[in-house]
Amino acid sequence: MTGVQTCALPIFFAALKEDDPPYIEHLGDHWGELCATPELASAWADQLLPTLRSVLRERQRGTYAFFSGTTLCYSTLFKAGRHDELLAVLALDPRPIWQYLIWGARVLEARGQVDEAIAYARERAGSTTSLETIAVFAEAALLKAGRRAEAFDHYALLANRANSNLSTFRALARKYPELAPDRLLDHLIAATPGEPGKWFATAKTLKRFDKATQLAWASPCDPSTLTRAARDHLAKEPAFAMQAALAALHWMSMGHGHELNGLDAHEAHRLALDGAKACQQTDQAQATIEETLGPDRPISAWLRQALGLPIAATATKRP
Repeated sequence: MTGVQTCALPIFFAALKEDDPPYIEHLGDHWGELCATPELASAWADQLLPTLRSVLRERQRGTYAFFSGTTLCYSTLFKAGRHDELLAVLALDPRPIWQYLIWGARVLEARGQVDEAIAYARERAGSTTSLETIAVFAEAALLKAGRRAEAFDHYALLANRANSNLSTFRALARKYPELAPDRLLDHLIAATPGEPGKWFATAKTLKRFDKATQLAWASPCDPSTLTRAARDHLAKEPAFAMQAALAALHWMSMGHGHELNGLDAHEAHRLALDGAKACQQTDQAQATIEETLGPDRPISAWLRQALGLPIAATATKRP
């Protein structure tokens, strides 16, 4: 760090104290790194410690107290190598939040006590700390220690959960390239019992069409996703397209899907028959469709009406 950057630290500190609502609060997590040298970090720790100890005494009395420099203090103590002191100060806090508690776990990790660091984080984390947050720390600690199998088996799925199952798979595939895609997918399916259908799109993207077909029928799968897959693969994978479209009709008949209309039903029905014709399985497809539209299905009457087929006397209409 240059002299100009070092001189800027007091300016940054003043900005942190005035940061309300907070926009740059995470800058404090890196304060030790910004100090560049252990000596400078130690000097900052000495400056911050008296106020932090005073705040912690108030918290021990049950009084609400807050110090905007708390994370900065722990960060500088860590950078300065004053690890025992860091743990001692942290122990004074009756209910440390995760942003503070993690520094104690990092001390244990830095000492090579990875299992103890994970246990420390899990046992002391409060109810406001999510399991995902703990898993991110635990996975990273195990990976740094070269314990990749343990990191994957115990924490990877929770630590890398994304906004879709496909995004989760891709994140894990990047982080654990040593795992074959099929093995990774099988692990993820097994780790989420009761919802294998949610991995349909992942298997389809990997071109594991047999696996995708199994998943499409295994548990509720979004009919729109299935129909789109059938449409996209009709030309090159007609057997898969047929199965995806048939599964879409199946889950429609069971009441699954969001804001479906007659056009959705027609599209799935057409794709199922087109795929069946291409792979010479029209009779099998028709038999499956008749079963799918049977009177025992919750919305078979609506499907038959949408497709222009006679409605069975005992069939129920769509609510």
